[in-house]
Amino acid sequence: MTPRMIRRALAAIIAVALPACQTCGGGDAVDAGQVDAGPPVLAEKEPNDSAAAALVLDRTTIVEANLGAEPAKPDVDWFVLKASLPRTVDLQATCPNGGDISLEVVDESGGLLAQVNAGGAGASERLPNLDVSSKTFVRVVTIKKGVGGAYVLSAKFSERMPGYELEPNERKVDATPVALGQAISGSIGHGNDVDWFRYELPVEEAAAPLDEADAGEPDAGGPSTPPGVNGPVDAGVNVAEKRLALRVDISAVELVSMDLQILTEAEAVLFAAKSKENGPLSLRNVGVRAADRVIYIAVRSAALGTGKDAHKGANADLSYTLTVAPEDTSGNAEFEPNDEASRATDLPPNSYRDGFISPKGDVDVFRLVTDGPSIAKLQLSGVDKVDLVLSVIKPVDGKSDEVLLKANEGVAREPEQLNNVACDGVCFIRVEAATKKIDGKWVREDENADQSYRLNAVVVPDDGTEEKESNNTAAAATKVSLGKPIRGTVYPKKDVDYFAIDLKDRPVKTALRATVIGVLKVDVGLYLHRVEADGKLTLVQTSDSAKGDRPETVRFAAEPGLYVIEVRDTKNREANFQDSYQLSVDEGEE
Repeated sequence: MTPRMIRRALAAIIAVALPACQTCGGGDAVDAGQVDAGPPVLAEKEPNDSAAAALVLDRTTIVEANLGAEPAKPDVDWFVLKASLPRTVDLQATCPNGGDISLEVVDESGGLLAQVNAGGAGASERLPNLDVSSKTFVRVVTIKKGVGGAYVLSAKFSERMPGYELEPNERKVDATPVALGQAISGSIGHGNDVDWFRYELPVEEAAAPLDEADAGEPDAGGPSTPPGVNGPVDAGVNVAEKRLALRVDISAVELVSMDLQILTEAEAVLFAAKSKENGPLSLRNVGVRAADRVIYIAVRSAALGTGKDAHKGANADLSYTLTVAPEDTSGNAEFEPNDEASRATDLPPNSYRDGFISPKGDVDVFRLVTDGPSIAKLQLSGVDKVDLVLSVIKPVDGKSDEVLLKANEGVAREPEQLNNVACDGVCFIRVEAATKKIDGKWVREDENADQSYRLNAVVVPDDGTEEKESNNTAAAATKVSLGKPIRGTVYPKKDVDYFAIDLKDRPVKTALRATVIGVLKVDVGLYLHRVEADGKLTLVQTSDSAKGDRPETVRFAAEPGLYVIEVRDTKNREANFQDSYQLSVDEGEE
């Protein structure tokens, strides 16, 4: 039975039932007023395969139509939606039995503006939030030649609601304009739906004249900086290099994993992120170039599942809400994306950066540039709900970064620290959440989009009085001069410090005396090794019997060659980031 036959049968049943009900229960019939007959039902009239012959729909309407099963070419039915005042239309078309249709928004010449063909064979297609400002052309197209049949097109007109996307907006040119800080709602009406939004960046921040900008360090007592801009503008800095930090939030949609991209006018992707299925997405400190003036946000459905089960979720009945707003960073924010060394956020010496671990799996890399050999102390504040890891890394071409140092001593809310980090020109620091084992896999699940961490770098010149981390191998040992004390820390736990003593040029044996003054909490051990020709170590002397801050001493008559002294906790279970031990290596006996 066709849809038209079904509707006529229902109407006949209702017509017969209504008079009978007027006397139901005895008594007089009560006049209930005019019965709402519902939206008008129109019949498609062929030919309607062009804009000139399109069927006009100017209110909420149901159309009973038929797609011809022409063997030469697929059939096309045109409709034009008209409104004297701006309206939003929810458009839906059922599919003929065994067929597959495409629901399309086109211009008057047939140019494609939006296409919905996500349901597959036998499935209905739907396009909500369709903009009808004067007239809008749509057409229903059968995908395969020789396949057609009856279908129903429904167009539900409603008043324009502020704060909602307007379709079609699947291209940059059709992007819905939105002001920074304004919430906008939209829907992923079908699996291939893409929603574009256009944002203008603040002109006063993007085009501040260089000669009027303040100069100085980006600290709390320094000159003022527009909210979200990466520090004050120093003389000679190109405005195009300034960046604005944005916060981007998009709410969850059931059955959908949100895929969000931030793009330039040239459609270059600045940042991309995906939410978990049924989950929201919150991005902090997303860096965009202030000189771009305009950015675009593209929202779509990310693929779910793998292999034959892979699909893109959709939910035309539940809207998401997108908000893009400037961050108030006071010039000290990280700038996303900074998940690798090539995109690292600069961390000036003796300064700090504030950052967020959001979304899940976020990794932040910072670049510390020093004026010659230096020693850095890195401190990372704690964050609720996130177990932070602080690392010093070395980029390796074509491979994963090499981790030189890593601290993960605390848990959520607890700080991390790395002492005596050697930085000769440039070094890279990474902040991330610790991994957790879930369903047999190690993943980074922790995130906090509401509370920032603070990474602080205190830098001093390397004058030879401090160990230089990382020095946990003989090859990376810190050089020691005879008669010149050097200080170091046993931190984090299981930290091992090697110190190199070069006696290769000595003609005869050298009497050595090495002493380490211990620290509170840690039982420091002292181990003297000879470096053999093949690079292997031979232990020649040990002193590890003392407790706490009591000293350890070894004496040895060393043949000419290369030696290393190892300093560590004797039990490999304690650490002390605050107190330093002191190592002295002297020649001769007292």
